[in-house]
Amino acid sequence: MLWITVAMLVGLAVAMYVVSELTKVEGTPGFTFSVYPWVTTLPETITTTLLAVSGYYTAAIYNSVFSAVFDLAVGLGLVAVVYGTTEFRLTDLTFLAAVAALAFVAADFDGVVDMYDGAMLLVLLFVLIGYSVARYGMFRRPVSRMDVLNMVIGMAVLGMLGFLYYQYVEQLIPYVGEKLGGIVSATLTSIPDVIVAVVYGLGEPESQAELLGAVAHDFVENVPIAAIAAGLIAGRGIVDTNPMLTVAMTALTAATVVFVASYKRVTRFEGFILLMLFAACCYVALL
Repeated sequence: MLWITVAMLVGLAVAMYVVSELTKVEGTPGFTFSVYPWVTTLPETITTTLLAVSGYYTAAIYNSVFSAVFDLAVGLGLVAVVYGTTEFRLTDLTFLAAVAALAFVAADFDGVVDMYDGAMLLVLLFVLIGYSVARYGMFRRPVSRMDVLNMVIGMAVLGMLGFLYYQYVEQLIPYVGEKLGGIVSATLTSIPDVIVAVVYGLGEPESQAELLGAVAHDFVENVPIAAIAAGLIAGRGIVDTNPMLTVAMTALTAATVVFVASYKRVTRFEGFILLMLFAACCYVALL
């Protein structure tokens, strides 16, 4: 039964990636930072929300936090290891991702992310969206009806796949526990994006903005929506059983983002360090 559950999770993660790629709409860095992550992180948002409503608080938090850590540490780290020094051009968006992480730190510092924390984090998300769109615009060409239809279809299908994905994550938790279940869930939904980053690199501003947008949305979209849903449906916020660990991992993510922005590049050696950082975070989180 365990292997069937894992196989289904892997299959659904692949299916979600295929759907997101087939329905992808090209845009500016402003679009790939602010709008497109609503599509790519939708399954994670659904999984995080349903886990929180069902009382799996640790798995819910780990599903979002480790998704961000994986995207940044493994995605950026592998690209640097494979291609060598990777230049980062979007310094302002890099700092916005760090701000999102630090805002989540402030919300989770007391060990509870309630619906009011969630509302404030969502307000920040829309501020970040407003800045990125005002700074970089949305599209380089007129948007057709087919583009809009693609996005709508993509979100609808991803929503259904996300619901199925959550059910198998819930089946996995009794076997491996909430911590490992949350990490596995976050990793599987992020692996396809990392594969694309490794295959095509992160040389273009749009691809860098997509990575940074995914990190920002993991902190100020996934958990806030889950906290609001848990408050409205279950009458309680998301309780973090080890907030200092979550805060430490999130702060480390923010520090890494700031480091990248400061030097505007990641070398092969630094990429290797990022990979070790993710492994260390997983090890400490599972203790």
